[in-house]
Amino acid sequence: MEKIISIAFEDMCGTYERMLCSFYPARDSTGFTEQNQVHNFVNALKTALDDEDSVHWLEFPWVKKSEHIDGMVFSPKYKSIFYIEAKRLSKSIQKSLVVDDIERVVSSDRSFINCYDLYADHEYIIALSDVWLEDKWKTAIPHWWLGSEDLPVQFQSWEHKHKRKLAKPKSTLQKELQTRNIDWVNSNSLVYLVGGKVDKVKNYCLLLASKKI
Repeated sequence: MEKIISIAFEDMCGTYERMLCSFYPARDSTGFTEQNQVHNFVNALKTALDDEDSVHWLEFPWVKKSEHIDGMVFSPKYKSIFYIEAKRLSKSIQKSLVVDDIERVVSSDRSFINCYDLYADHEYIIALSDVWLEDKWKTAIPHWWLGSEDLPVQFQSWEHKHKRKLAKPKSTLQKELQTRNIDWVNSNSLVYLVGGKVDKVKNYCLLLASKKI
């Protein structure tokens, strides 16, 4: 399933590149809303699953009636449910909100899902984010997200082109989840610099993290 999720992320990044090469759907510094991440990833995931019976829902009702998560995909073919949360990383406090979103899904009693007649053998949490590599704390996000020293080659090109190094974070997403007793060791974390191919958004980066729960 990790491969299918990775393929979906690659497809989503390709969608962003094709779209942003054609037009820039924002004014000044408004950025792009989280709904675009969810919409584009859900479409990509359903294509990657190749399951004509799959269903999805945005703003899916959660444990409390007042709560929602950003998206859900159910695949009868793989007997799997995917819970999707997205967050724009435009302010440093939103890093903790990503952690909150993951904790909320992982720690919840999800048995209420059965009331929708969705019976799955496998469940996955998928966290989506985007960030503009501008301020120092933002340039630390790729390392924070991956929790490693290694980044895709395209980020090395970014460093060379801008004559600056991506900052190193004091902590990582994995460590921050561990402080909340959430094991994130066997997760799948991906980062992609859309700006590597689209000059209009030369600092724009998409991120995905997923884990079977």
